[in-house]
Amino acid sequence: MTPETLEWLSIKAPGFASLSVEERDAIDDFSFLWSLFEGKVMNGRCDVPRIRSYVESLEHENCLNALDSDQYIGYLRNRYYRDGNETHYFQGLHLERSGNPEEVPEALSNLEATKSLKVSGCLIIIFRLRNNLFHGEKWQYDLEGQLENFTQANLFLKSLMYGDING
Repeated sequence: MTPETLEWLSIKAPGFASLSVEERDAIDDFSFLWSLFEGKVMNGRCDVPRIRSYVESLEHENCLNALDSDQYIGYLRNRYYRDGNETHYFQGLHLERSGNPEEVPEALSNLEATKSLKVSGCLIIIFRLRNNLFHGEKWQYDLEGQLENFTQANLFLKSLMYGDING
């Protein structure tokens, strides 16, 4: 981010000045990583049906086993679904804006979920993070408390794009 943009946002955007460098970097990284993922992996368009098709193709090509989704799904379960109940963060995903995909609650609540279901649920949550960030939802609370959220999403996106999974 240029110094001019950083200064402007610090003055004009509520809460931006109080974000740590790490928080800003994680959000910057997410913006670039998502753009790369959507452009290269999803052929420039992403939505829930395309995520499902992508995960089905990975399963068909026997690539899912190379992906370690356990750390990310563990993080998501802790954030969005604890002790058998949705946390207050769950509603903030605004899954209704993506057709209430059943993969998300199923992947979070079912400890025996298939790898395909877990990966679909993870990607749909990342897609909702993208929508909430790029459509302004996350500014309603000044982007606070998002460091780990974006850090974990970034790690998962990188593992999908440049791990053993896609060759």
